Amino acid sequence: MWRFVIALVSVLIIASIALGQVFDVLYSSEESAQSDVSEQLALALPLLKMMASQESHLVFDKQLQQRTLGDRNASVRLYSVDEYPLPIQLQQQLQKQEPVFLETQDHVKVHLLTSDQTILVYQYDKLAEQDSYRLSLTLIFYFLLVIILVLFLTPFVRRLMHLSDTAAKFGDGQLDVRLKVGTLWYIRDIELSFNQMANKINLLMDDIKLLAGGLSHELRTPLARIRMGLDTIVETQDEALRTKYEARVNQQLDDMEGLLIHMLDFARLQHSLDEATPQPLDLVTALPNLVDLSFDGAVELNIILQQAFIHVDQRYFTMAISNIIDNALKYGHSRCVVTVTQEKNEYVVAISDDGNGIDESKAAEVFKPFVRLNRQHCTGFGIGLAFSAKIIARYRGEIFAGVCAELGGACITVKFPAL
Repeated sequence: MWRFVIALVSVLIIASIALGQVFDVLYSSEESAQSDVSEQLALALPLLKMMASQESHLVFDKQLQQRTLGDRNASVRLYSVDEYPLPIQLQQQLQKQEPVFLETQDHVKVHLLTSDQTILVYQYDKLAEQDSYRLSLTLIFYFLLVIILVLFLTPFVRRLMHLSDTAAKFGDGQLDVRLKVGTLWYIRDIELSFNQMANKINLLMDDIKLLAGGLSHELRTPLARIRMGLDTIVETQDEALRTKYEARVNQQLDDMEGLLIHMLDFARLQHSLDEATPQPLDLVTALPNLVDLSFDGAVELNIILQQAFIHVDQRYFTMAISNIIDNALKYGHSRCVVTVTQEKNEYVVAISDDGNGIDESKAAEVFKPFVRLNRQHCTGFGIGLAFSAKIIARYRGEIFAGVCAELGGACITVKFPAL
């Protein structure tokens, strides 16, 4: 939202400056009115001085009226000093034969001291003060400013309405709807955040569907075995057979407990990843430590880089890579090789084995929970690679399954953005 605030303030400042420049030109007409006052005085003042210096004021009064009256209601009058009291400072100015100018809201008066010590007062109307004109300009200024703001906010409001409609559809269950990110740079963050939120919720819902479907499928077999075992235990009188079936029932219960634990761990994984704090991690040191501590020489390392820093949480990174290596050791015959290389701005970790490999048509399915390509020869619940895929995706990485040309088995390739 800070981008919207910056854009709004910038538009206000630019619009105010631009409109101010325009209205400065319009207000200059008021200065022309003031210049009109100066021209009127420049025209009348020489005649007024001549009248004040002559004894025959009437002659010059007529001349003055012919030259200056017009529609300004100009008039010339004589007042005695007693009839026309002025402040002492202004009286002193008159005694120095200097004109005294007094201005009211409607009139301009020029005072001169005549030769017979009377005060000659020349008065004319000012041009009508454009108070209404100023008010109109002010109103026009703010009206134009409002129009500019409306033009600026219209696309913003339209995008917000579109966001509201999309959010309503998403809330109604249309989880595949997304916002088309617009070109307004100050709202793109909101639209991108909404799409990211929608993607995350959609992934969570997909996980729930997978867990629900996988759980019901995985539990069906052990439950059937437990039911059969309990029926046999009830019906049999053979103590040895009873003990055998009791052990089988307990084994099936242990398997069900393990399945539920793995399912709950997978369901909590996204929340746990969001709470984790990623930090820089050097693959050149982290992978040898992982291999030495967990696999005791069963894994071959091939690292030629001096350093390879990525941004992950070390605990979850270790979990992801360990699951992949466990899978390679489980289904490989004798070799598991971990190679670290760099491709442009990414570090690539390739984990290969010499097993039977993965069918290319089913390569993407191995990262889904409860998926086991060969159930007759596969142990576990088929959830390890799903864990790894979710962790790697959380840290902006990518994971692929393919065939290792050198060893002939499977090759799981993981890519992380380089720091």
